[in-house]
Amino acid sequence: MKKKEQWRENLVEALEIPRDLALKESVFTVTGKSQIQIGNYRSILRYEPQELIILTFSGKLVVHGKGLKILWYTPEEMQIEGILSEIILER
Repeated sequence: MKKKEQWRENLVEALEIPRDLALKESVFTVTGKSQIQIGNYRSILRYEPQELIILTFSGKLVVHGKGLKILWYTPEEMQIEGILSEIILER
């Protein structure tokens, strides 16, 4: 790990700041086979009923399924509903 990254992680730990906020890490919460909540994302790249591609700070999140729809979203988080079949994080 690079010195700068290690220094940043040590500072986050010392100050007890949540890693997702301090290091721009995304948070994915999957509920069953029908919902996923995504926090700390950058943008929506593709939105179709069978596939959603979300750009995160560390790569792309690809969600495959049926009847996928974005229930709500803000600049920081969103909730997706539908029949989830596959979730891939591409770095």
